[in-house]
Amino acid sequence: MSRIAVVGNTGWGRTIATLLLRNLSDVCLLTRTGDETEVLRQGGAEYCVTHEPAVALQDSEYVVWAVPSQTMRANVSGLQRVLPTDLCHVSVAKGLEVDSGKRMTEVILDVLGFTGMRGVCALSGPNLAEEIARGLPAASVVASSSPLLAQEVQTLIGSHRFITVVSDDVMGVELAGALKNVVALGAGMMDGLSLGDNSKAAFIAFAWSEVIAFGVAMGARESTFYGLAGIGDVVATCVSDLSRNHFVGCEVARGRRLPEVLAAMHQVAEGVHTARAVHRLASELHIEAPIMMSIYRALFEGEPVAKAVARFTGQVQRTR
Repeated sequence: MSRIAVVGNTGWGRTIATLLLRNLSDVCLLTRTGDETEVLRQGGAEYCVTHEPAVALQDSEYVVWAVPSQTMRANVSGLQRVLPTDLCHVSVAKGLEVDSGKRMTEVILDVLGFTGMRGVCALSGPNLAEEIARGLPAASVVASSSPLLAQEVQTLIGSHRFITVVSDDVMGVELAGALKNVVALGAGMMDGLSLGDNSKAAFIAFAWSEVIAFGVAMGARESTFYGLAGIGDVVATCVSDLSRNHFVGCEVARGRRLPEVLAAMHQVAEGVHTARAVHRLASELHIEAPIMMSIYRALFEGEPVAKAVARFTGQVQRTR
């Protein structure tokens, strides 16, 4: 029986632990503090919970990284000495590292290298944690350069309520999962200005075309962006009331300052950081991404959201 450690007491981390428990009896969630551990234990968590890395990781064959993207490097580095050898690493974080522009599997490999591991996978798709935690059906993509490894993880986490498919386009799956959060910020801005569903739908369509071009320029496969990890995820994130990124865009459009919105949230809106990473990558690699750049300016350069939206519609008109 495989033993799996889940690193990260996040909503998604706890949901992943519950999903894994459907197929396995040996799942352990690593928290940050003893207080967090006690809260989860008293709350009736059915899986093992501990704040001691050696306990969580001992004899594990798989480790799931369910931490915010901007802390991925620090978390992997901090646990490097106690990680067992011959592990399979699974990233479920959707974002790009701001300082490097790297995807999460790249960050893991950057810290650990290939020595002493079986490989790295990414899990991504339309996965609103709160719905899945309530037992509602969902689907996701397991991506790895190793088909056998992807199938292993698929078997571990998949069920009739959580359908999983495999892909070998790791770059495409991770970029789709990260960039859709930026699109969701823009969709939220459209809703914050009460521009209606027609204009929002048009925005999503044109913004997603830009994302596809961006991903292909980075080396991803175009077809990935039309699948579950792409169009499936962007639809969920742009229309759901559970979407943190949509919420942030909506609140900023209504006049609240970004730091104020983020400070009041208990979870991370990954698209805010990814917008900064996209701005850097687009500039360094000379990739045109005018819609995502408009979202960046509205968030970080003080450009009025109404003006940013005018840029959205301007791009639409020039594209027609």
